Amino acid sequence: MDKVVVLGGTGTIGRVIVRDLVESGINVIAADLDYKKLEELMIWTNNKIEIVSLNIKDEVKIKEVLRRGKVCINATNYIFNIDVMKAAASVGISVLDLGGLFKLTNRQLELDQEMKEANILSIVGMGSDPGTSNIFSRYGVEMLDSAEEIHIRYGSTSSGVTFPFAVDTIIDEAIKNALVVKDGILLEIPPLAEEEFTVFHEDIGIQKTYSIIHSELATLPTSFPEVHNITYKDSWDPATIEKIKTLHSLGLLESEPVVIGGNSVFPRRQTVSLLQTVLAAKEEPIWGKDALLVEVKGMKNGNKVTVKLELVTDYQPNWQVSATQYATAIPASIVAQMILNGDVIEKGVKPPEQCIDPRKFLSYLNQKNVNLNITYSETKKNIAIYA
Repeated sequence: MDKVVVLGGTGTIGRVIVRDLVESGINVIAADLDYKKLEELMIWTNNKIEIVSLNIKDEVKIKEVLRRGKVCINATNYIFNIDVMKAAASVGISVLDLGGLFKLTNRQLELDQEMKEANILSIVGMGSDPGTSNIFSRYGVEMLDSAEEIHIRYGSTSSGVTFPFAVDTIIDEAIKNALVVKDGILLEIPPLAEEEFTVFHEDIGIQKTYSIIHSELATLPTSFPEVHNITYKDSWDPATIEKIKTLHSLGLLESEPVVIGGNSVFPRRQTVSLLQTVLAAKEEPIWGKDALLVEVKGMKNGNKVTVKLELVTDYQPNWQVSATQYATAIPASIVAQMILNGDVIEKGVKPPEQCIDPRKFLSYLNQKNVNLNITYSETKKNIAIYA
């Protein structure tokens, strides 16, 4: 029964999760709609997985598949997060996902009692960011006597890549209002607002970053109510911004249906489907490095202190996966293994920072092909010097 079920196992992130689980010695059941892609995934993992063709909307079949595992990693589109949680609760299997893009995350948190009654754990947002970013935030907070600020930044040298991960998610991040906590108040601000230059690791350099909607802002303010300033900003290729703005201005990202030739058509659904098909056909490697930077500021022993955690990932030539794919997939794989190993024992719906021990997580993370840098800087009070 100590198997991990990966839903969306052939997707951009799902396939990398499967690969890491397999190479970590975990028994995996990979489920997805396209059986041909599942067969390709089996070959890519040296025939070390079980594969199941599954329509995520098939309530009977999904329960049959989930019953065969102990942990489920939901790597499907975030719109299915609640459906998967309810299916997991019905069969008693713990589940984690890659994030609900703030608003859906809040809806997921409302299912806490239902998950507790099912005696399972549902972790919301356990990829890179959200996920590693949440755990890094807790690490920084715990190092201080009092934390005052949390700033999360993501940078990448994969310039010119318009959609390095889920098309739907990237579009939402570009056109929906961003969130920020200022002076203890959660506020909505325009998408891609409050741009700034962020200094990342020397392999990434200085990049312009923008505020976007993100799941961390759904949980960090509650987990750390004493922290009065929380921000999330991501670097974006300028060409990506222009392309999405063009699609948006043309009405091709509208969610409401339009009638064409007597048929009802959803512009956004058609646009996303076309983009996914075209991009999948290219299958070009995405080179470059990524950096996740979390900066926590506060007080320690009466002095101002800043704790920085920066995770740098690179293109993985042996797997032929991008830095972004690797950085997002590895944390999900790690936490599934932690649950199997008894390192995570909470029940209910929890964000990563509330249920995962940062130091245990780092002990797993340091075994992966990543570069983690932790810095601690302290500004001491003036000390009188007498001649």
